[in-house]
Amino acid sequence: MLSHWFVILLAIFATHRITRLLTRDKMPLIAVPREAFAQRWAVYEDVKAVEQQYTSLNGKRTNIVMRSLAYLWECDWCMSVWVGAAIAWGTYAWIDVWVWQVILLGATASTITGLIAQREPD
Repeated sequence: MLSHWFVILLAIFATHRITRLLTRDKMPLIAVPREAFAQRWAVYEDVKAVEQQYTSLNGKRTNIVMRSLAYLWECDWCMSVWVGAAIAWGTYAWIDVWVWQVILLGATASTITGLIAQREPD
């Protein structure tokens, strides 16, 4: 059985890594659908006119639900709430399942490696 503090630490780092994977990584399997979704539904301009807030980046009609989902998919802060909740639930439900432990440990190792690599000189 893993220590509670160790599991919390794994969950924190795993939340960081999975959030980053979903919102910013350039892996085509995730980046292409994310960018296509944002182009279709997102609105980023300073919205002053009522009509502009219903027009997406590619000029098509959008609505508040789809605009919100597009924003969520590209916002680290917003997405981390949902990823953290999913990891917390998964940890509560499956902490004794070795596959879940491997997922948490792998995501933690990945985020720590990335953070260390950012500080290394090129």
